Amino acid sequence: MPRTDLSRGPHADPTAGACLMERVSAIAGEPFSDRPSCTHPALAALAQQVNDRVSDAARDRLLALAPALADAADDDPRAAWRLVAVCAEHALALAPGDHLATRLRARAARADRRWTRVRLDGLAGRAAGLRALPHLTAAFHRLAVLSGPSGSAQRDEVLVAMLTDAVSPAPAAVELAAA
Repeated sequence: MPRTDLSRGPHADPTAGACLMERVSAIAGEPFSDRPSCTHPALAALAQQVNDRVSDAARDRLLALAPALADAADDDPRAAWRLVAVCAEHALALAPGDHLATRLRARAARADRRWTRVRLDGLAGRAAGLRALPHLTAAFHRLAVLSGPSGSAQRDEVLVAMLTDAVSPAPAAVELAAA
């Protein structure tokens, strides 16, 4: 019988447990995987990072995001850059004026403007957007450092709120436009 709670890391099958993205693959009717095709790869990577860095109690709150993640495929090259902006905005909320977060937010805004002028669809758009992954990694790790010690309630709140904002496309687009 599959477990119903979420746990850290990858799992061989549902009976061994599931991380958030493995649960998303099951909801979407895809093969059991932490990289379901129903979710943009950058968003899936971000969700995996949050899943693995929050406490067990906070991880259960991530389940509410699973249906939205199961319908989050996006070929727009700006999608990954919007995630960079979301992470940077949350970092700046904790540490206004943080140099790295400010630079990453500005880089995301420039990329958004550039990719607005260029239309790439399908695999080409997704591949172009994945150039943002090193920036997304930097933005997420900056947020994690600023959010408090591992296992703290504050870190849990910040990371869950950031992923919630990342799954919702409207706030990210508004933040980039304002940057």
